[in-house]
Amino acid sequence: MSSTGATTSTSRIERFRENVSEDFTTTTWVLIPLGIGINAIGGFIASTLKLPLFLDNIGTMLIGILAGPWAAALTGALANLIQAMLGNPVQLAFMPVPVAIGLVTGFLARRGWFDSVKKTIVPAIVLTVVATIIATPIVVLVFGGVTSSGTSLVTATLVATGRSLVESAATAQFAVEFVDKGGSAFIAYFIGKSVPSRYLPPQGQDIYS
Repeated sequence: MSSTGATTSTSRIERFRENVSEDFTTTTWVLIPLGIGINAIGGFIASTLKLPLFLDNIGTMLIGILAGPWAAALTGALANLIQAMLGNPVQLAFMPVPVAIGLVTGFLARRGWFDSVKKTIVPAIVLTVVATIIATPIVVLVFGGVTSSGTSLVTATLVATGRSLVESAATAQFAVEFVDKGGSAFIAYFIGKSVPSRYLPPQGQDIYS
């Protein structure tokens, strides 16, 4: 590699490190446990009420809006890891989903797609597609189409109508994610909007100013 190429690579690595470190302000480190707690509460509500939803990525999206993609990805990964350690090992298999949700939410927020309620429609759709694309192969390949979530009930109903397992799992996942991730995006937006600006990280202040 030439000296110019090596310098360019080093410069890109430095920019990447700076980009990641910008997410992790002191305020962000305080908010990450809050995001994990919101995820846990949402999941508990969905489980207790037997809802065919997850509601366990609202906190991840909130951190993505307020702090950025890398902080949100860490929040999502830690939330799933903690839930697995508390007796729900299924969450480990689905860890790529909240990580992707955090990254996508953070990058979309950074580009202004959470600046208003109307704009939040786009992230709601994008996050639905992202979650469906990542979760469906995990459901089919790892769990044979059946998990402990309410999505399995929809999948089983579709299989009973004669559809293939992959088609049924993908259709069920998209239908559930459309309500779950789409609704969660708006809930996260309004939670962030309710936080006083003096408690927001720099990205959150830019979005809600």
